[in-house]
Amino acid sequence: MSYQTIVIVGRLGGDPSMKYTPAGQAVTNFSVATDRKYTGADGQKVEETTWFRVAVWGAQGEACNDYLKKGSLVLVEGRLIPDPQTGAP
Repeated sequence: MSYQTIVIVGRLGGDPSMKYTPAGQAVTNFSVATDRKYTGADGQKVEETTWFRVAVWGAQGEACNDYLKKGSLVLVEGRLIPDPQTGAP
């Protein structure tokens, strides 16, 4: 058995978007930006932003839609699924 988990801490890039599947299950989507600041080997300051697309299902998705907004600080724990077309996370 294998298990993977990822923890993302960052801010929402926009308001969440909630939809319902044909079976009636809620799914909320939003993007999270993470920032990293460091000094490069050449002594220059470097700022890096990485974006993650997040999908939250069911009651948790409904709560995300109700309480989160653009700029909200969030901690997301879940599994990483690569994009089927590009293989990128």
